[in-house]
Amino acid sequence: MKSFSPTNLYYLISFACNERCTKCHHWAIRPAFTPLDSSLVAHAINSLPDLTEFCIVGGEPLLFRDRIISLLTAIKDHPCRTVLITNGVLMDAVFIDRIARLKIHIVVSIDTVDRNHWQFVRGRDTMDIVLGNLRYARSVLRPDQLSIQSVLAQETKNHLADVRALADELGVYHSIQDYMAEGFGGEWTAMPAQEKRVPENAICHAAGRNLSILPNGDVFTCFQQSWMPGCQKPLGNLTRDQIAGMISSDYATGVQAAMRQCNLPCKVLKCNQRN
Repeated sequence: MKSFSPTNLYYLISFACNERCTKCHHWAIRPAFTPLDSSLVAHAINSLPDLTEFCIVGGEPLLFRDRIISLLTAIKDHPCRTVLITNGVLMDAVFIDRIARLKIHIVVSIDTVDRNHWQFVRGRDTMDIVLGNLRYARSVLRPDQLSIQSVLAQETKNHLADVRALADELGVYHSIQDYMAEGFGGEWTAMPAQEKRVPENAICHAAGRNLSILPNGDVFTCFQQSWMPGCQKPLGNLTRDQIAGMISSDYATGVQAAMRQCNLPCKVLKCNQRN
């Protein structure tokens, strides 16, 4: 019997990244694992009939564009929607043309459109590349296939209105999530509690909903599962275990119980909120 039936699956394809953002130091993690065989991830997805959304994150996922295309092709008959979160540097015309007719939504991370501040945020002068790619993507994709996401921190709070204006100009959705350094190793400053978009006493909805895959194949309920006492080990690993067995184990049941009592700061992240 299943302990729970996940509706949202998150796949951290790799920590490798082509930017040097100050909000996140995933790019500094060494070694960066070689991504899993895409067939293992596809099999996991196709084994979860209640899945409604599959989200690919990094690092920078588009460093592995061919693997992503292969994965999307292998799950094309599953009803879930794929969401890809990217910094936009490699989201060029070739990639956009390849995925335009697939069931995918691309989220481009943009925290400023000020050229000088972009250099601070990204660590590289890539603004023209990203905005050029974004405009091309919008010319090809439907509005429901593209959005912009920003992170609210002391370093960005005065820049997000201009990012929202860009989203409005392009006719795409703009989402904002609170910054948290835990788990990302970033250098930014979180907003005071009274200024956060999600109150600290909000309920985390990841329990019974989320499943997450790490680059080495380890499967957790959420990426921060190991922060909870007694929940340090993964539910299993895709290279040796089946998803059905992972989510039906006594250990998974115990992790779910712990999550329902969890009050960790990661619950302010979008992945743990009801859409």
